[in-house]
Amino acid sequence: MGKRELSRKPKEIRKRLRRGDDLERDLAMLEEAGYKPVSEWDDEELAKGKPRDRRGSFSGRTPEWRKEQVEAEALRRHKEATLSAPKPRPEVLGKVLAELATNPHTPAEVLTLLDSALATVKQRLGTGQDTSPTPAGGPPRLKDPGIPPDVVDDEDRMPHYLRTDE
Repeated sequence: MGKRELSRKPKEIRKRLRRGDDLERDLAMLEEAGYKPVSEWDDEELAKGKPRDRRGSFSGRTPEWRKEQVEAEALRRHKEATLSAPKPRPEVLGKVLAELATNPHTPAEVLTLLDSALATVKQRLGTGQDTSPTPAGGPPRLKDPGIPPDVVDDEDRMPHYLRTDE
């Protein structure tokens, strides 16, 4: 007896998918029948595990036979988003921090944050080494948080506990 042709009706295709006969073949047939492939789903559809219906809502149960496809697409999108994100570069970050610390127009609040961050880094490293970025003109000099910003001149930009001349 010859092989029968499989039905191309969406209802019959979904039945075969639930039975798990041949997922790849039936998924391709379902997409030919007009169903939106998982790669075209938006993030909300991907989170729900099923596409929107004609009204734009999510009705009905989530199909179990789509679970692997949905998880694979979610993983692919996550990897793509992660790998395409800009990577921090320590050498550039050090230069930016040094510029901020030595710029006379940097607000006192920012200098206070830089100073506390530097102290935290030194404490975590547990060394007496200076871990602050050093520009060409020497180590960065931070404002003492106790000095109001309008009375600060260049000599007062270094915190008192870091000064060597006293």
